[in-house]
Amino acid sequence: MKTLYLLRHADTVPADPTRVSDHERALSPQGNADALAVGRYMRMYALYPDLVLNSSAVRTTQTAQLVLKELANGNVSKIPARSDSELYQASPAKIISEIHAVAPSVQRLLVVGHNPGIADLAFTLGKIRHYTPGTLAVFTAECPDWTGFSAGLAQLEKVFVPKG
Repeated sequence: MKTLYLLRHADTVPADPTRVSDHERALSPQGNADALAVGRYMRMYALYPDLVLNSSAVRTTQTAQLVLKELANGNVSKIPARSDSELYQASPAKIISEIHAVAPSVQRLLVVGHNPGIADLAFTLGKIRHYTPGTLAVFTAECPDWTGFSAGLAQLEKVFVPKG
């Protein structure tokens, strides 16, 4: 059984290309609170990933770090996290190809990315229509490795949307 936690980065500061590139945009104060809320939700339901893959953008990295901090109850997380430039503004097909490349020993994977790719993938996997910042969806699939994880096998288990 493979479990995929699919997370859209939390709320960000408004885009201002004269001050910072899109890749460097950070979370807003609300985004920080929402990312911590996602981590609390995951801890409450024992949704602990074996690996985290996040886009190389600042906002996805910050989201992943805050979720991991909350999962570790404020301590340093022992869960490995990897920043992946291929996930920056990735299409659903690219996100799936990155998931398929994950080692079979990983049972639970958290992917933190951007819209529209994350929302489109969530719709493909579980018919989720609204994927606001900070939304987390949990999918499971009966497959021996990640190459088998697909829309035909994936089952939507949970959706969490921060109230922020």
